[in-house]
Amino acid sequence: MLLAATSDIHWPRFRDSFVKSLSHLPNNTSLFLLAGDLVNRGNVDAIEPLTEQLKELECPIFAVFGNEEYDTIKDELRKRTKDVITFLDDEMKVMSLNGERVAIVGTRGVLDQPTFWQSRYVKGIRNRYTQRVGILSTLLAKASSEAEHTILLSHYAPTFKTLSGEMRRALPQMGSRRVERLVNKHNPTMAIHGHAHQGLTQGLVGKTPVFNVALPLRKRIVLIDFPIPRGLENFLVRRPQSTSRRPET
Repeated sequence: MLLAATSDIHWPRFRDSFVKSLSHLPNNTSLFLLAGDLVNRGNVDAIEPLTEQLKELECPIFAVFGNEEYDTIKDELRKRTKDVITFLDDEMKVMSLNGERVAIVGTRGVLDQPTFWQSRYVKGIRNRYTQRVGILSTLLAKASSEAEHTILLSHYAPTFKTLSGEMRRALPQMGSRRVERLVNKHNPTMAIHGHAHQGLTQGLVGKTPVFNVALPLRKRIVLIDFPIPRGLENFLVRRPQSTSRRPET
């Protein structure tokens, strides 16, 4: 099956790249994943023109909240997108795709070190991240028992291995080695994240391929043949095909 993923659209900042790439999405796409920062700086009204672009897709669409989907707007974002996008917020969804059970564990993610802003304005942020590590461990264990394949979908990087290119001192404020240990333990089929505009496109944690799908880095929606055979260290991301879903706009 074919999976499509992107993040950090920050609508309308990277709108043109998103719309152009979306116009070339293959018709056989089975699943579309959005790894957060869909809108820019908490602009709730930006979600509607973005959602309008996705209405024609015939596959399930799942998303997680990024750091620019502030906690105060989560409910409104869910309300405005409920007919098109399913948001997962430290939640799991199991579905049947092409006859196989696939679990998606969705989360904003964990930072090993809160940002200065978070430390100052988000009460109990360190405890929140610690609790989230426990929640994710439980969800990943449950997913492995209920599905043949598990996708960990997060905004923040679940490892430092895809953060090379970002400022070294900022890595603990962009991702988490604690979550990396969970990935090593539970071996999800793949992990997908955004947030790292200057990072690497791909990495490997144990047997789990990790994809950074940030649109400012990739310049396009990422297409992945799924599931990726286990043991492939040099896994490949498919290039967009010439066959268009609809005329380019």
